Amino acid sequence: MDTPQPDQQIRQLAFDFADNSTDGLSLWREQRRASIRRLGTELGFPLGEQCEVELHSGVILRGKLVLDGEDLFLSAKRDSAMLRVGEKTFSAGEIDSCLRID
Repeated sequence: MDTPQPDQQIRQLAFDFADNSTDGLSLWREQRRASIRRLGTELGFPLGEQCEVELHSGVILRGKLVLDGEDLFLSAKRDSAMLRVGEKTFSAGEIDSCLRID
C-alpha cells in the first residue's frame, strides 16, 4: 500500500476558494433584495425607491422608502410593517399616500 507523501497530504487539505465563482454573501444580498421587492409588492409600496410619502398626520416625507430594521426573516402585515424615509420611522398604517418619484 502506497503511503501519501507529505506534499500530497497538504494539497488534499487545501481549499481552492478562487475556483468558486459563487460568492455566498453576494448571493444572500441579492436574495434579500428580491425578498424586499416581493414584500414591497405585497404591501403595495415601492420599497427601495425614491418616494413622496404623506402620513395621516399631514407630514410629507421625500426620500428612499425602506424597511426599518434588519430582520433576517422578512414578514410583515400591511398595517404593522415599520418603514422609514431618512430618519423618520412610521408604520405602514400611518401612510395616507405614497408616490414613487422617478
